[in-house]
Amino acid sequence: MRLRYARLTATGPVREHNEDWLDFWESPDPLIREKQGSAALLADGVGGFQNGEVASKLAIEEALAEFKAADPAIKPPDLLRRMFNRAGVAVHDRAIKDLGGARMATTLVASLFRDRTVTIANVGDSRAYFIRQKTIKRLSTDHVATAVQVKLRLMLERHAMATPQRSQLTRSVGMEAICHPDFSTQSLQHGDFILHCTDGLHAFVLDEEILEIVAGHHPYDACKQLQALAEKRGSDDNISLQLIEIRDWEKQLVQAARVATIQPTKDKPEPAKPAGSVAAVAATGGELTPGMVLDERFEITDLVARSNMASIYRATDQTNGQSVALKIPLLALEADVAGFERFQREEEIGAKLNHAGVLKVIKIETEKSRPYLVMEFLDGETLAAKLGRRRPLPMGEALHYAAAICDALTYLHTNGITHRDLKPQNVMLCKDGTLRLFDFGIARMDKARRLTFVGFTPAMGTPDYISPEQVKGKRGDHRSDIYSLGAMLYEMVTGSTPFEGESPYVVMNARVTGDPVAPRKLDPEIHPALEEVILHALERDPRARFQDAAQMKHELEHLDDVKLTDRALHLRSPQPWRARLSPGWIILAVIVLLMLSTLIDVWLVHRHH
Repeated sequence: MRLRYARLTATGPVREHNEDWLDFWESPDPLIREKQGSAALLADGVGGFQNGEVASKLAIEEALAEFKAADPAIKPPDLLRRMFNRAGVAVHDRAIKDLGGARMATTLVASLFRDRTVTIANVGDSRAYFIRQKTIKRLSTDHVATAVQVKLRLMLERHAMATPQRSQLTRSVGMEAICHPDFSTQSLQHGDFILHCTDGLHAFVLDEEILEIVAGHHPYDACKQLQALAEKRGSDDNISLQLIEIRDWEKQLVQAARVATIQPTKDKPEPAKPAGSVAAVAATGGELTPGMVLDERFEITDLVARSNMASIYRATDQTNGQSVALKIPLLALEADVAGFERFQREEEIGAKLNHAGVLKVIKIETEKSRPYLVMEFLDGETLAAKLGRRRPLPMGEALHYAAAICDALTYLHTNGITHRDLKPQNVMLCKDGTLRLFDFGIARMDKARRLTFVGFTPAMGTPDYISPEQVKGKRGDHRSDIYSLGAMLYEMVTGSTPFEGESPYVVMNARVTGDPVAPRKLDPEIHPALEEVILHALERDPRARFQDAAQMKHELEHLDDVKLTDRALHLRSPQPWRARLSPGWIILAVIVLLMLSTLIDVWLVHRHH
């Protein structure tokens, strides 16, 4: 088992000092590493005490020293317990020695990789996540004041994220000489990820957003994007994360070679396919690699991108020599009814579309060996990538992009299709100056069967661009796309998204209860008519927005003709997001009242006698 490791630690936009510490260690000797394993650790010094940065660094140094010196025969949970105890004693004793008995503490999460298994131990609220293809699972336990309430269903997770109690630790390393970590174990396979992160990240980014970013990018790029998203949401703490990817290429290639020698049937034997064929690797769940040929037609040349649902490859169509893009769903998605239905929906919609502003799907008439999409290959970057490098954009450039998106939306809406997940990540800016909309996995077609979603997931949209009606759980229509475009245009000209807050739930609540800050308050140089267009598109009530994208495009191209209605003077500030009293609290209150009533009755009877 080989590991690919990426790390990032940053002070964050608010704190003056970084009190986090992280490290990763494995022996350079492969024989020793095979027996001993590898260790990744992350700590977040408790800022309410003194010397949080000293506590976090000391805890990891002592824990790693115990790991390096330990007998490889010690089982991982026992070894982790020793590591945590040594760290706890070191931090506790240092506080007594150097601080005269004052407290010094840190959180600590550690992963021990051995025998294709990871064992996790943690104290505090720094987290460990397990990510496999389209799923994400939390392996650690939050030791905070709200954890018990969430576990007993007295408080929803999204409510806990927005309460001050989310940062009140109930366990830490160093508060006492002996600490008590929680443990979990997870088997691993090629392509899995383990993510460690501090609350400066996970308190401001949804688990589903973490999944989408990690599954779609190189580990280091994923770390950078997660940091940027947390800072964009207003993270008020240090931001640190470790991302460990499980790499097991040798075993995958051996499996592929073995499968390649298997004949399909006894009655009609076929020549064995080479180990580099797509069928061989597909059967094992391995990744496709350059040089493989799909269905004797598409030669794989490069892996372009990967998400939690599919991988996108660049390939050469051997029938005409043109470059194409292949979108191949993960094998786990093919077994998931809802997920595979979204993939089929994208293929069904793509085959019907033919517009210069929409990604072209090439229809394949021959039988496919496995599900995949063939699309035109686009050379360029997404709008999200451009905004990540430079924002705000010049007004002329922003207007050009917005007008082109309006043109594409007009075509889609005229053909009965609503995108429903319009965001900068789904807009490709090509080097030839053209623009394409893509990713129609959750698009809505008139008269088509309905896709069902439970709870918030990226399939509903993205918190920064989703329309108010989608936040409320409605399906959304063409006016939802106009709202999302308004949010994108707001970001292009101001450099900020319309709503920002301490958590994604606060952001979504804000767009339901209020309006964004007027663009000209952020930048007085913005054209008044452009502000009018943006606020018109961002009306909370769909009936008050532009009723079609063509109307919005006309005003973008003729700002001098836009009638100013002083929308900016009638904006309503979002209402504070408050956790509503859940049924669990009501039940608890009734139980407490009944107990008090019983105690009073007993006391009165006793007094009477």
